[in-house]
Amino acid sequence: MPLDFSSQLGKKLLTQGGKKIFIDLVTILFIEREEYLSTIYLNCGKQIREIKPLHLYEKELFEMGFFRIRDNLIINGNHISEVDIRMFKREVIVSGNRFVIAKNRLKSFKEWIS
Repeated sequence: MPLDFSSQLGKKLLTQGGKKIFIDLVTILFIEREEYLSTIYLNCGKQIREIKPLHLYEKELFEMGFFRIRDNLIINGNHISEVDIRMFKREVIVSGNRFVIAKNRLKSFKEWIS
């Protein structure tokens, strides 16, 4: 499946502190989960926290160019600047943020980016 980021031109409805807000999908760099809270990191430096399991984001966003590289992290393929997969290295850089790809997700990741 070739990566197609044109589907990111839509907006995503989020709930933050009881308020409903819309954000452009293309502005999302990555989504990280810590315990029960998911934090959405935007390219403007803003962070949005939402009580929502990461697997729901994964389901909603996979077809739009997002990929879950670890149990607690989904990245936006549109913001990948570098991928370093060598013998003992499994890293991806998303807008200056360096992340390690989980061993059990490496094969799927390679297929996803090819």
